[in-house]
Amino acid sequence: MNTNKNNIRTRGLLFTSSMAELVLASNLSFAQEKQTSDSAMADSMEKNIDEVTVMGIRGSLQRSMEIKRNAKGVLDAISSEEMGKFPDSNLAEAMQRISGVSIDRVNGEGATVTVRGFDGSYNLVTLNGRQMPTSTLGDGASAPSSRAFDFSNLASEAIAGLEVYKTGRASAQSGGIGSLININTNRPLDNPGFNATAIYKLLSDESRNFGSKISPEISALVSATTDDNRFGVALSFSKQDRKHSVNEAIVGWRDAYYGNQVDWGAIVGNDNHTVTNAPADDAVYRIPQNMACSLKEFNTERVNGQLTLQYEVTDAVTATVDYTYSKLENEARGNDVSIWFDHGTVASSWGDGNPAPINFYTEDIGRSDFSMGASLVANQNENRSTGANVEWEVSDSLTLELDYHNSKAESKPNSPYGSNNVIGTRSFYVASQGIDFSNDLPILQVTSMDGFDVYDAARREPTGNSFRYAYFGSEIEQLQLNGSYEMNNDFIDSVDFGLSSMENKVRSAFGFTQNDTWDGIRVDDVIVVGEAETPDSLFNYVTLPDKFDGVNGSGSMIPGFHKFNFDEIADLLINTNEICGADLDCTAPYTTDRRISEKTQAIYVE
Repeated sequence: MNTNKNNIRTRGLLFTSSMAELVLASNLSFAQEKQTSDSAMADSMEKNIDEVTVMGIRGSLQRSMEIKRNAKGVLDAISSEEMGKFPDSNLAEAMQRISGVSIDRVNGEGATVTVRGFDGSYNLVTLNGRQMPTSTLGDGASAPSSRAFDFSNLASEAIAGLEVYKTGRASAQSGGIGSLININTNRPLDNPGFNATAIYKLLSDESRNFGSKISPEISALVSATTDDNRFGVALSFSKQDRKHSVNEAIVGWRDAYYGNQVDWGAIVGNDNHTVTNAPADDAVYRIPQNMACSLKEFNTERVNGQLTLQYEVTDAVTATVDYTYSKLENEARGNDVSIWFDHGTVASSWGDGNPAPINFYTEDIGRSDFSMGASLVANQNENRSTGANVEWEVSDSLTLELDYHNSKAESKPNSPYGSNNVIGTRSFYVASQGIDFSNDLPILQVTSMDGFDVYDAARREPTGNSFRYAYFGSEIEQLQLNGSYEMNNDFIDSVDFGLSSMENKVRSAFGFTQNDTWDGIRVDDVIVVGEAETPDSLFNYVTLPDKFDGVNGSGSMIPGFHKFNFDEIADLLINTNEICGADLDCTAPYTTDRRISEKTQAIYVE
């Protein structure tokens, strides 16, 4: 057996050696032919081609290093020589590539940035050296006040580079304690000739509960210059649609207590409470107030466009006019099912420890609400910036630059009902309710009253509702004159100087309408929109365990609940004159309206 194995190995080695000789001989022959062909091709190329330029990520890295090396102070930068080098969904996602920069995400996408520990409110953002206005509503549920720039408004494709100044300079605009972030866009004269790029992408988001999981993205950039490279035009456009879902199981808690307080809810020392393994006297525990399971569907649409015109009037004078536009529409539709404890006849079980862990919390209430609500958050951020720039090389040593821009940013509701709206419904037939904490996922539990079914759509009635209307806007008008004089001596490299005048107008407004009819909408003690008047077709049953598939305990969840379309219920209530007043207008007048006007004049020498 050993001999046979050796023979097999030997034959294998001989065969391999023979094959190697054949391949080597073939390669040598091919190399000789290729050398002759390449020599002839090289002679031809020398006659027709003056220069060969290879572009790639290496060039981008080199430019970033040069920017950092030549900067005054601490500066980090990234650059992109062509569209597509930033594979990120928006500009915030691209900025996290810079050291010392972290981002805050909203609905899974980057929005604001933190630099050196300072959040977005402490960072100043400029576009091509011009201060940008800010506008953000957050979730639109309260009066907006933040001045943090929302980078999710801008797509990354049309951006030529980013610069983050982490130390102050006299020539840099003031207002950024954390940093000054400058966004550079494409200029046609920087890339002579005709250039065109188009990208189409499909994003698959497996988080979606309903509908297609595919979201499209398209972007294009076209730039062209005249034969003499005196005049150039650049146009960029991008559009992104993203749809995704977020499923939540949330427990609300009452304040913490010590074990010796024996406080199981609203009634101190409640005799109707059955407790197993009560927390020790010095142990801290908390009791649940409510629990909700929610399904949220997010729809985001981002549109960006930019037009840049450049004209080299003379060898020393270059004029640039540009217009930048961005729009971001955010819509979030949610449906939830929830229970609320009255802390009456309660049973609970606890584990050992401090704080004391809870095993379960149940309540026999006799009759209570099985609440099912719908929410609609719809906001639109819109930015417009128009700028003009003239650069004049007065001499080999002196350069002057005059720049003007007017920029406006607005955040406002994108729904006839307002910015952030909620409508509640209920089935008033819960006999007992509770929460099981024995799994990774808290489990909501309900039991129907005898002869009733809490899952019956025909027994649902609208309850309380809230309509909120928020606005945030900022407009900046700025004129700058900058200059630089090169000094040819051993002590001073250059003298930079300039002056600027800027006016910033900021407005923040908020109003809301709320109907606290959480026990059902009634007139003269009669349900206006009740069992007979609420069409069953408005409510659609959805299963719940599969929405939390993979989480321990999901199989023990309630089977599902009835979700409904916010607009349909809102229209029904408006038509019965039960919400939004006699004029049927849900966009409530502003109860808060703040307006600020800032004027800044500055002069510097560096």
